[in-house]
Amino acid sequence: MREVTIKLPEERYRFVMELIANLGLEVESDIDIPEWQKNIVRERIAEYKANPDIAIPWKEARKQIKTKK
Repeated sequence: MREVTIKLPEERYRFVMELIANLGLEVESDIDIPEWQKNIVRERIAEYKANPDIAIPWKEARKQIKTKK
């Protein structure tokens, strides 16, 4: 069996999911996130809770990302 990943505009999602169901196709909506990635997120949340001043506004973060290229 082949596996396909697609990106859908929000307004088409419902239609496509109904079509898939009507065709009797299997849909896998669960995404397995490795435990090591979950741990990184948990560490970052704990770090933020301990010191919320480390957060920067999205506009500033975006500028930093763009200048690192």
